[in-house]
Amino acid sequence: GSPVVVRNTGSGSVPVPVQDTSPPDLTVPGPVTVEAIGPQTTVTIGIATATDIVDTDVTVTNDAPTTFPVGTTTVTWKATDDNANFSEKTQDVTVVDSTTPVLSGLSDISPLEATSTDGAVANFTVTASDLVDGAVGVSCTPSSGSFFGLGVNNVNCSAADVAGNTGSGSFTVTVQDTTPPVFT
Repeated sequence: GSPVVVRNTGSGSVPVPVQDTSPPDLTVPGPVTVEAIGPQTTVTIGIATATDIVDTDVTVTNDAPTTFPVGTTTVTWKATDDNANFSEKTQDVTVVDSTTPVLSGLSDISPLEATSTDGAVANFTVTASDLVDGAVGVSCTPSSGSFFGLGVNNVNCSAADVAGNTGSGSFTVTVQDTTPPVFT
């Protein structure tokens, strides 16, 4: 006889798991630079966007503080899809202080009566305030308590903040001799 050929055929399926391992594509705003309005400044940093090849719902977060100090703060943005895949990018936020301190008490002193034939001592108070640093020290030349000669004397004052911004101003001290001589 002829050989008997038996052919076995079969079919089946094996489940192949499909996994989303691709992180979202994250686009963050560019760097931001603003002028300080105080020790802390509110900054509008913009909005990041993200897309994902599988998920339509991508969560975007950042670690930005509510307000920013003077200097550069790096904000980290994170985009996370429904399968916990994520991507991160950073944005620099810079707050600069270029505002000078404001001096107060720069009022002319006039007339100041001479206490000797050479003039008089003048006392005054000049203060300075900076929007970032608050009260800052003031230096005046000549200083309060100095002896001022007869006539008009200029006083120049300045104050510097931590960022190196210097505010300045001046005023005059006028010394006169209106006291008549005393005869004995």
